[in-house]
Amino acid sequence: MRHMTCVLLTGMVGILVLGGCAQPDADGFAYLPDVTFPSAGSPRSVAQGGFSPTSTPTNRVAGRYPAEWYPPGGRISSRWGTIVIHHSATDVGGAQRFDRDHRLSRGWDELGYHFVIGNGTDTPDGAVEVGPRWPKQKHGAHCKTANNYYNEHGIGICLVGNFEKTRPSAAQLASLRRLVDFLCREGHISPERICTHGGVTHQTACPGRNFPAVASLRSKLPVSASAQ
Repeated sequence: MRHMTCVLLTGMVGILVLGGCAQPDADGFAYLPDVTFPSAGSPRSVAQGGFSPTSTPTNRVAGRYPAEWYPPGGRISSRWGTIVIHHSATDVGGAQRFDRDHRLSRGWDELGYHFVIGNGTDTPDGAVEVGPRWPKQKHGAHCKTANNYYNEHGIGICLVGNFEKTRPSAAQLASLRRLVDFLCREGHISPERICTHGGVTHQTACPGRNFPAVASLRSKLPVSASAQ
């Protein structure tokens, strides 16, 4: 009888784990695949006034980082002092879709984020899209505060997905890690200045309860990342 009880309990534990009842891993950046750079494929049509974002190609091998991540002239402005991570809070999306929404629904001049990382819906899983603000080194429209510091001096990165319900994919986290490594090194931003939307404003859950702890992302970056 005791043996049968143990077998039943073991089976129940296995069902719970397979069913997703286990607690999410706070350190989602601990074990990630090598970073690849998927292409977003053919451009999608957008509403009038839209744009065609630049996506990182799969076959780029020259240089440490993709050329598309550098603004014209190759130098990142000294205006940037922090990086703000968001989720889209939607199941689907991409830079073009969000650009259209920001223009039509919010009355903004263009996409509020500087970068968008796809989840396999509008663009391939882990695809990094460069928004129109980044080549111009223009202020963001993604994190409003009383003094507007995080829009004026914060680089906005949005991962597509609702991480209140699901987790970001391994490909998204790998691309995020690579992108923030680039921004810290080339923009001379301290890893300690990487934050989340909710962590700054305390008025939103963004980027969601299932997003890994930012401290674990910071710990995966070289200590000297911002000094090189």
